[in-house]
Amino acid sequence: MSTIDIDYLTEDFYKAISFVRSKPPDFTPVKILFYGSGILINNSFNTPITFTAESFIEAMESQVADGAIEQFREREINSKTGIFGKVAHRISVYEYNFADHELKKLPRGINFIQFVQIESNWRILSMAWFDENENHLIPQEYLR
Repeated sequence: MSTIDIDYLTEDFYKAISFVRSKPPDFTPVKILFYGSGILINNSFNTPITFTAESFIEAMESQVADGAIEQFREREINSKTGIFGKVAHRISVYEYNFADHELKKLPRGINFIQFVQIESNWRILSMAWFDENENHLIPQEYLR
């Protein structure tokens, strides 16, 4: 089974949360990409931070409004997707940047994304991510 629709959906998610300083972000598309209220979990810290798609947007908008984030870019650099019937799982390796210039080595992480197919459309059900650090390097098998 083809992963093309899931490829586009994942790309749309990363585009929807990325923005540059000169153009205010519009996070509205994020809600459309999720099935139901969705669930997003940042597990990069001591305690997981859990969001619905809506509360994730609210948190991003709040950080932009108070100047904590002036711009943000995130993109997928590699992935592996498995599909069985109307469910799918994607291991999405990403890199991100808060600066207005390219860094030599961008921070990276892995996003585990679950999808469901509703009628003929795929939607994101949930995602959980962890940013790479010196104690947890991304395995080479996910970078090929």
